[in-house]
Amino acid sequence: MRKFFFGVICSLLFAGCNNEKKADEGTTATTASAATDDKKTGDELLPMSEADAAKAGLMAFAKGDIDGMTANYDDNVLYTWSSGDSLRGKKAVADYYKGRWALIDSFSYSDFIAVPLMARVQQSQAAPPGKWVLTWSFAHVKYKNGKKLDFWVHNVNHYNDAGKVDFVGQYLDRHPIIEATK
Repeated sequence: MRKFFFGVICSLLFAGCNNEKKADEGTTATTASAATDDKKTGDELLPMSEADAAKAGLMAFAKGDIDGMTANYDDNVLYTWSSGDSLRGKKAVADYYKGRWALIDSFSYSDFIAVPLMARVQQSQAAPPGKWVLTWSFAHVKYKNGKKLDFWVHNVNHYNDAGKVDFVGQYLDRHPIIEATK
């Protein structure tokens, strides 16, 4: 009887171990499948050349060429600042910056950094999927009133399906800029 009972226990253990192996294999297959799905739907860095249009827009602004800065903007672009202010429309953005340039003697950027990426999954309502170009640069401005100002600027550009910039988020401290232009 003991031999029979021992045989049954060994058979159950063997069967139980065999089932665990199948479950592990299934889990591994599921994990591999999920990893493949993530590659298809995950975000990805794009080649640096994908940031050329964003850089060209900033360089046009540094020359006072506002039409060049907005050349790749969608007609209904939303331009926002970290302070909560915003403009809607390519013409409104161009008019605003033409007015700002009336106060500027010279402008340049240094320490330019760009990160172009493709977001395949919407992470929030404010961040739709698509091509994004993130830029950071150190701005150097001399105003016509003689005041000089250096500050960091971070821009976030989203491109629509037509390849036009439909959203710009600009992050900087506007208070020193306002004070320097008084």
